[in-house]
Amino acid sequence: MTMENKVIALNINGIEMEGKIIIWDNDGTITGAKDPNDKTSQAKIIFPGVKQVMEKAKFNFVISGFKSPESEKQNFDPELVAEKFRKLMEELPISIAAFSPTIGGVACYIVIKNNEKISFVKAHENPRYSAYIGKFKKPDVGMFQVVSDIALAEFGVKINAENTLMIGDTWHDKLAAESFGIPFLEAKLIHSSPLLEK
Repeated sequence: MTMENKVIALNINGIEMEGKIIIWDNDGTITGAKDPNDKTSQAKIIFPGVKQVMEKAKFNFVISGFKSPESEKQNFDPELVAEKFRKLMEELPISIAAFSPTIGGVACYIVIKNNEKISFVKAHENPRYSAYIGKFKKPDVGMFQVVSDIALAEFGVKINAENTLMIGDTWHDKLAAESFGIPFLEAKLIHSSPLLEK
């Protein structure tokens, strides 16, 4: 890869990646099964291009959980999900990971990494977010509001349409980003970009 290509690699689909605040979906965007056709695999890989784009971003935040038939059949253990995000934060420069592991999107948990300190927050217990109970899972925007507030409080950054972008792989991600008023980029453009090292 030439130096010229590395400069071009910062621009994906006409969007400059360097210095952006990026909100990522997790499953299917950051991580997924090595074989995308194997829906039963528990072994996850970090998809191509993700790390390179994350390293160019100003901040990387993750919002995980959407209203699908599969996710609405069971509650997931928030401690186990949080531990997966803590491990992912060791590999990737992620500052905030928000997730809604409960049926109906009634709970929102946050893992925050600020320098080397990691915090775990139950945002749904904060009266400030009572209007979002049942609206934490995408395509609703409850988790986006929580992440926006934490980004400002913890890192001094304000999320807006000019400095922030969402990268995801489903219509839930796209609709949530649009509803929150930020641009959306399809994850496959990152995974398959010839400008990024594989």
